Amino acid sequence: MLNMKRKVNSLAKKRNKKNKLTKKDWKSLEEYGTLNPIELEESEEEENLSKRVFTEDQLDEGIKREEYDKMTYDASDDASDDDDDENDENAEDIYLDKPNSSYRKLVGLLQVNKKRKVDKMKKENVDINKTDKVDVAKSDLGNKEVEMKYESGLQQESGRNKKDSGEKKEREREGKDEEEQGKAEGSSNEDDEREDEENEKDEFENHFGDQQKRQQILNSKVTMIEQKQWKLINYENASLKQWHLFQQFNKYQDVLYTNRNIENSFELRYIYALHALNHIYKVRNRILKNNEKLNKAHAAGKDIDEIRDQGFTRPKVLILLPFRNSAMSLAEILIKLSGTDQQENQNRFFESYGITPEQEKIDLKKPADFLETFKGNIDDMFRIGIKFTRKSMKFYAEFYSADIIIASPLGLRMIIGTEGDKKRDFDFLSSIELIIVDQCDTLLMQNWDHVEHIFSHMNLIPQKSHDCDFSRVKNWYLDGRARYLRQTIILSDYLTPEINMLFNKQMNNVDGKMKIKHHHQGTILDVNVKNIRQIFTRIECNSLSEIDDIRFKYFIEKILPKTRKMNLSHVMIFIPSYFDFVRLRNYFEENTISFTSISEYTNVSDVTRARTYFLNGKKNYLLYTERFHFFRRHHMKGIHHVIFYALPDHAHFYSELLNSIQSSSSDKNSNEKITINVIFSKYDKLRLERVVGSGKVSKILQGEKKIYTFS
Repeated sequence: MLNMKRKVNSLAKKRNKKNKLTKKDWKSLEEYGTLNPIELEESEEEENLSKRVFTEDQLDEGIKREEYDKMTYDASDDASDDDDDENDENAEDIYLDKPNSSYRKLVGLLQVNKKRKVDKMKKENVDINKTDKVDVAKSDLGNKEVEMKYESGLQQESGRNKKDSGEKKEREREGKDEEEQGKAEGSSNEDDEREDEENEKDEFENHFGDQQKRQQILNSKVTMIEQKQWKLINYENASLKQWHLFQQFNKYQDVLYTNRNIENSFELRYIYALHALNHIYKVRNRILKNNEKLNKAHAAGKDIDEIRDQGFTRPKVLILLPFRNSAMSLAEILIKLSGTDQQENQNRFFESYGITPEQEKIDLKKPADFLETFKGNIDDMFRIGIKFTRKSMKFYAEFYSADIIIASPLGLRMIIGTEGDKKRDFDFLSSIELIIVDQCDTLLMQNWDHVEHIFSHMNLIPQKSHDCDFSRVKNWYLDGRARYLRQTIILSDYLTPEINMLFNKQMNNVDGKMKIKHHHQGTILDVNVKNIRQIFTRIECNSLSEIDDIRFKYFIEKILPKTRKMNLSHVMIFIPSYFDFVRLRNYFEENTISFTSISEYTNVSDVTRARTYFLNGKKNYLLYTERFHFFRRHHMKGIHHVIFYALPDHAHFYSELLNSIQSSSSDKNSNEKITINVIFSKYDKLRLERVVGSGKVSKILQGEKKIYTFS
């Protein structure tokens, strides 16, 4: 009996010691994961084992087995120091062989899972590094077929590993208990696979998935949007790279990006083309899968749950561009990214949207931004539908069978029409889920009313059915809430009140919206003219509706009489708004003031005559609009003085015009008589910020003084 008690105590001590974690076990757990208390509960087998009654022979056999197991694991620990990779590969088998040690089983499973994740990350990094050398934007989605093959390869590889490990376990395990343990582990692997599938759901599924399951959340978000209860997040680092910007696009949030320029314009176009194609393929893939599911169910005579995966009409993406040259550039990117084998009507498209080298008339002396904007075909009246299938894309597809619509605001406005027109159609805009407005600053120089008109007709209930299967229409379309799920992306060189209004009223995404602003250094630093005084005068106004009258009154009572009293000539009056231009022109004509004028509506012969009169001094004043300077970018000669009736939206126009003073006055010995006057108010903050810089704008707008001089 005494000998038997000693054996029992010895076995109990070893069991207690065995169930405790060693330092190496804790280190492994810290490296590979954390413990879940639920997983550490004793199983029924372990509870039954602790209640068994042992004989002396059984105890002797148990002690020998414990010693043998200890020697086995000591050897495996030594082997892990020599070859870590081999230990990782065999970790699952080694730890599962050890009896009565759920700790070690857990560590082994964590090691195996981490190794698989690391291998997957390594392969993904290799693919990304390869594509990064070609283009930044390609590194995100790249070729979908490659990703699908890669994912399927991983699944096959994991399947083979599981199969091999399963066969090995069957050979090593003996007894009924071990078979039940294998079944339990198999069920846990199935649970892990389900979790992996759930984690693979991307932002597309979260945003455009079945909203019926989270209808209450959607209702609360819509209510907050209608009450303008937005949560503001300040993001100090505004210098986002294109890769980070694509991540924001992929979250299906509304994005207003105001840092566009000629250096990043192509990359931005590449990124949103990639995002648009990604969205189209996901939508079509979901519909095709559901069609197959319905066909199988009908063939088997089974009932299937309600499927809602469509809108009222097929078009899902709308892209607004200013000129045909931009549309052709975008089409070339779509062809490249889609990887389609066939492009129907491609030759017809390039003939219509391109021009021959003989037709290309570019003055290389123009600024770089002008050459980039107005190269190629600059027709602003166009619209085209593009349809995508698995192996082809079709240009000039009918709108109701197209996936992407590329159009100019004018071209789309001609179809939408106005109230009272006999022929008008805007039902194809009812199911748009992604709208992209590129070169928004250029659209401002055209007719911004067209852009607002298009947005007012987005996501409305269609007037006709257009062969719609209403049983598969998503709930939020039927409820008239599609505009809350629509993603809007606006890309512009700068920010204006018109774009801000679009951001506040039309961008109502339930997943939030982002505005990315630029920290301006100020184009006033680019002025090369020396020894001149640039006088900025602030006019006070308490109402936006009164600012035009107050500005006009200040000009005719303060600025104009002063210049006439000094008998100044060669005075350019820069006017951003055409309405202000007409008002000043009428005033000059009524008061018989010596002036000439140039606007965007002035014909070529009148422009030449006005420039000649102004250069020769036959006319003292030149009324000059911003839109004319944007579309023509003439190098104006004969300027001695400049009055900015209001600052330009394009801040670099300020330095351009002032630098032209230096060349026109180069024949003089001194520039001291040159004067620059700028009129601004608190409502011109955005324009003023781009000219004087973000650091000075607050002081100028809120300072006690009303006149500020830069020299």
